[in-house]
Amino acid sequence: MLFYVQMKWNYQGRLSQDELWALEEKEAEHGLEGIRSGFVQLFKVVSQHRIIAIVEADSLENLDRNSMGWLPMREYLEFEVVWALRDYKGFAEDVRNRFPRLEQQPPKPTYSNRSTREVAEDWFESLRRKDFERAITLLDDNIIWENLPFTPGVTDVPPWLGTYNGLEEVQKSFEIMVQHTEVIAFTPYNLIVDGDQAVGMLHEHARCIANGNEYDLYVATHLKIRNGKIVNWRVYWDPSPLIVAYKNL
Repeated sequence: MLFYVQMKWNYQGRLSQDELWALEEKEAEHGLEGIRSGFVQLFKVVSQHRIIAIVEADSLENLDRNSMGWLPMREYLEFEVVWALRDYKGFAEDVRNRFPRLEQQPPKPTYSNRSTREVAEDWFESLRRKDFERAITLLDDNIIWENLPFTPGVTDVPPWLGTYNGLEEVQKSFEIMVQHTEVIAFTPYNLIVDGDQAVGMLHEHARCIANGNEYDLYVATHLKIRNGKIVNWRVYWDPSPLIVAYKNL
């Protein structure tokens, strides 16, 4: 299956010029390896901080998984657009058949048989892509989200911290968060799975919308997964960088 992918470099203010050149050189080498392997056709948009690619992959998940391996600048690349492509011969066939009717489409996959690792990887990948709608589908209706214990003067600085019970409360907290914080990049790493539980580390680079201050957080995430859904979500992190950014200290 073919995909059109559009990516934007987001490294301004995060790398020195020398670091940028070294990373771009490595990026170019890995890009050429991808082209030689037949996995991807990469193009640099002239005079723009963007790359476009035509990628052949079995699925969107495999595209994303493979990209993690051959893009050294992944932490600094934002995926702006990913479109599945239909070759024109196939499109012509669809037109002749008047396209499949909706009821003929395969049903959406269920998650009850998915392993703890599969769900956890899906969760962290959804966050990395900033696909919050996808992430929400992995949460149980009765999810408990513990986002730091309440501490006056600390956890009440950003208005979305606290403990939330149920999917509706979690969704509202997401809505509040995006009004105050612009997430620039989520970078997951070091996933450990044991039974129905998973622990993963996450680097978050974000910006306070009110004043433009950027900050970095390193978050430990503990997930409990049952029947293919996350039933308990607990995070551990130092809020100091966020407080400094929000209070303009």
